[in-house]
Formats: sequence, C-alpha cells, structure tokens
Amino acid sequence: MPQKREFEAIAHKEGKWWEIHIHELDRVTQASRTKDIQAMATDLAAVVLDVDPDEVTVHVTLRPPGDVMERWSQARADLERAQELSAKGAAESRAIVAELSKDFTITEVARMLGISTQRVSQLKAKKANEA
Repeated sequence: MPQKREFEAIAHKEGKWWEIHIHELDRVTQASRTKDIQAMATDLAAVVLDVDPDEVTVHVTLRPPGDVMERWSQARADLERAQELSAKGAAESRAIVAELSKDFTITEVARMLGISTQRVSQLKAKKANEA
C-alpha cells in the first residue's frame, strides 16, 4: 500500500459556508456544516491527486474570524502575567508579615496591614511551610 500523503488545510467561515483551503494543492472546497469539513478536505485532496481517500490525511485547522486569534493570544499573555504578579504579590506579602512578626504581635501586624489576625497567621504559616 502506498504511503499516506499528509496535508494541512485551513477552514474559515465565509457567509453561511466553511471555505476549506489546502495551500499545498492550491485548491479550495466548501462545507455547509462543521462536521462535514474533514470529509470535504479529504475528498478534495483525493480528487486532486487522483487517489483513494484512504491514501491521504488532511489536518484541518479552523480559523476564527477577524482579529480573534490576536486577541486570544493577548488574553492568554495577560493571564500569564497576572499569575506571575499574583505569585510575586503573595511572596512579598508573606515576607512582609514574617519581617513584622519578628518585632510585633499578630494583632499589631494585623492592625498595621489592615488585615485580620487569622490572615496574618495564614501568611506566617505559609512562609513556615515553604521553608
């Protein structure tokens, strides 16, 4: 049996239709429903190459409209940065509580920082557990 040929295809919505483009073959087809995209892409490659559909594999990527991917990437980067800042803020909070706790009571530290004594205890415990 001949080796399967593999292709990449991009599908994007054009009005009511999904337009499927296999760049390597410089061919386009359409599908009316998402569930038909894979079959249509495979059939297109098979017809162009004049082979059985079992002899080709087409990996289809759905492309969202407009600037959605750019916005998605920025949102993911923002979330990653927020997580980094949150971790940094938490570490600094623990360090401050540990520093103040050397010279002040839990109640004094809580009043200075405007947090509960329970929160001071939690921050101290987290610092102790991480050591």
